[in-house]
Amino acid sequence: MINAVLVYSARGELIVSKMFKPTLKRSVGDIFRVQVINSLDVRSPILTLGSTTFHYVRTPGEGLWVVSVSRNNENSAATWEFLYKFATMLAAYRLDSEEVLKEEFMLAWELLDTMVEGGGIPSETDPHRIISAMSVKPAMSPVDVRADARQQQTTTSTGAFGHAFPQLLHRASNPGGISILPHATGDGAQLKRNEIVMVVQESISILVSKDGSILKAYVDGGIDLTTKLEGAAVCQFGLNDSLSTDNSSNSKWDPLRSKETQGTNLEMKNAHVGTVLLRDCKFHQCVSLERFDRDRIIRFTPPEGTIELMKYHVRDNLNLPFKVTSMVIPTANNETDYRVTIKSLFPGKLSAKNVTMRIPVPPGTLDCKINVSNGNCKFLPEENAMVWKFHKYNGLTENKLSAITVPTRDTTQLALQQWSRPPISLDFEILMYSNTGLVVRYFTVLDKHNNNTKFKTVKWIKYVSHSGSYEVRY
Repeated sequence: MINAVLVYSARGELIVSKMFKPTLKRSVGDIFRVQVINSLDVRSPILTLGSTTFHYVRTPGEGLWVVSVSRNNENSAATWEFLYKFATMLAAYRLDSEEVLKEEFMLAWELLDTMVEGGGIPSETDPHRIISAMSVKPAMSPVDVRADARQQQTTTSTGAFGHAFPQLLHRASNPGGISILPHATGDGAQLKRNEIVMVVQESISILVSKDGSILKAYVDGGIDLTTKLEGAAVCQFGLNDSLSTDNSSNSKWDPLRSKETQGTNLEMKNAHVGTVLLRDCKFHQCVSLERFDRDRIIRFTPPEGTIELMKYHVRDNLNLPFKVTSMVIPTANNETDYRVTIKSLFPGKLSAKNVTMRIPVPPGTLDCKINVSNGNCKFLPEENAMVWKFHKYNGLTENKLSAITVPTRDTTQLALQQWSRPPISLDFEILMYSNTGLVVRYFTVLDKHNNNTKFKTVKWIKYVSHSGSYEVRY
C-alpha cells in the first residue's frame, strides 16, 4: 500500500504531491529532499527512516525524481514496477520535463487516479487500459517510450549520482504478462507496430456584435488519418448513431484534383444538441461511396502515411467554447476604460491551452494600466493592443480584465471618435472537444481478404478544436 506519490524536479523542487493517507504529513517531501536529493552519498533506490520507506526512480532526459512513500511492509518489486510504469506514462504524455509538468500537473493527478485506487493500492499498470481511461490521449505511444529507454540503457544503468543500479530495475516487461514492446521476429528484425491515428480537427469562426448577438458562426472541420499497418486492411467507421444524406450527389475528394470534386450535405445526430448538419462534405478518393450510399458507413482502404480523409462545413447548432463580453468607455483626459470578461463554456474536466486575447487600443496610446484576475496581460506598442495570455484555461471558469489607457499629449477627442475600433480577437486550442458535437461512434479495422476477421491494430481517436476567426465587436 502506497501512502503518497511525489514528483520532484532534478534540482529538488516538489512539483506533484498526492497523498493517499491523511495521516501522512506534507513535510515528508522535505525529508526526502534532504536525505536523498541533497545528499552526496546515496547508493540505493530505497531509503528507510524509522517506519517510513521511500522507493524512487528517475526519468530519462531531465531526470525527474518519481518517489513513493509507504509506512508498512510494502512489496518493493510491485512498487518499483508501478513507479516505472508511471514514469513511462509521464513520458508518453510529454510530462517528463519540469516546465511541461508544472503546466499540466492535473494530467499527472489524473494518471495517478487511474493507476492507483483510493486506498493507495496500484490497480492498473497496463498502458493501453490506462490510456483508454484517460480524458486526454498521449502525444507518444508507450511502446515508443519503452523502445527509446531501452536503446539508452547499457549493461548496467546509472543511478542518481553515477552509481550502478541492478539491471533488473530497468526491465521492460509487463508483470501482467502483456508485453508493451514491439514483437520481434526470429531473425532479430523488429516488426512495425500496427497503428492507426484518427484526428478530428475543427476550426470555429465567429463574429459577435456589440450587443452580444452572433452575426456569423461556422466550423470548418476535417478528419486526418495516419496509418502504420503491416498487410492489407479495410477500415470503416460511423459518425454518431444515425446518418442520412441531404444530397445524393456525393463525390470523392482528391487533394490533387480539387476542381473536379463536388460537395455533399450530411445530416447526423449530435451528441449534445440533437442534430448536426454537415455541408460541403468531401471524401478522399480511397473512400467507397457505394458503401456509404447503401449503408451509411464510411469504408476505405487506407494508404500508408498521413491523409486528409474527409472535410466538412457546419453552420448550425454549434457549441461555442468561449463567451467574451466587453465595455469600452471613453473617460476624461482622453483616456479609455476597458472592462472585459471571458468565460469558458466547455466542460470543467477539459482545458484549453495557448489562449490569447488581443484587445486593440486607440491610436496614440502610450501605455495601459492593467489589472487581471488571472493570466498575464501586457501592452504591446508595436501591435497597438493589449495581449492577454493563458497557458491553460480550465472549463467553466470566468476571468476579468480592467484597464485604463494612458494617451499621449497629442491625442484628441476627435481622434478617439474617429477610431475604427477593430474587434477583439481570441486564439485557443482545446483537446477532446468538438464544437459541432461530431462523434466517431465506432471504428473497426478488418482483414482485406477476410472481412469477418478483425485486423490486430491499435487505434487512436483524438478531437482537436481551435480558433479560426474568433472576433467580438465593442
